[in-house]
Order: sequence, then C-alpha cells, then structure tokens
Amino acid sequence: MGLDRVGVVLGIDMSRLARSCMDWYQLLEVCSIFGTLIADVDALYDPAVYNDRLLLGLKGTMSDAELHTIRQRLVAGARAKAGRGELAQRLPFGYVRRPSGEVVKDPDEQVQLVVSMIFDAFL
Repeated sequence: MGLDRVGVVLGIDMSRLARSCMDWYQLLEVCSIFGTLIADVDALYDPAVYNDRLLLGLKGTMSDAELHTIRQRLVAGARAKAGRGELAQRLPFGYVRRPSGEVVKDPDEQVQLVVSMIFDAFL
C-alpha cells in the first residue's frame, strides 16, 4: 500500500484481519491515506468515506470484544480442568507422563544423565 500499488484488500471476514484494535485502526488509516479499498463477503468499503470507516471501526470493535469473550472461555475451561485435576501441561525436560497420567522421571538413562549433569554444573 505504501507504494500506492494496492487497490483493494480482500478478505473473507475483514474484522479478523488484525489481532488488536490498534492494528485494525492503523490499517484503516493507511488504506484511507493511499485510497485502498477493503472488501469482504458483505461489502466493499472505502475507509476514506465516513460511513464506511464507521462501519469498519464497529466491526473491529466487535471482533476485539469477541476475542476477549473467547479468551475468557478458554481460561475458564482450563481452570475447570485444573479443578478436576485433569489439566495436563507440558512437563519439564527429564519427565514423562505415563498413560495413566502419572508423572515420572524419564526412563531413558541418557536423558537422566544429561539432567543430572545440568544440575551438577549449576551447583
């Protein structure tokens, strides 16, 4: 866009183009400056036109709110799993999880040797 060679930015759902409102509004500003249109399944928008920019801004805000809601649900799900004792996180190097869910030292002797060497070096 900065070289003024892009006429339109195409997407299926334009509100998902940016991960944050700041990125979204920066895209709208750049498109507005260089006369680049934005198109999705619903419509073709010109960020330089007040009504289109207002609608695109609303879409970005709604997308941000949706991401917040999804994040809250994921955290609540992880907390519920942790409460039931079912939350399995990545184990530190040198440990493995048995099919029963029990965490034990890695049975591989080479792995155990490397871990003990690291701890010895640290001491």
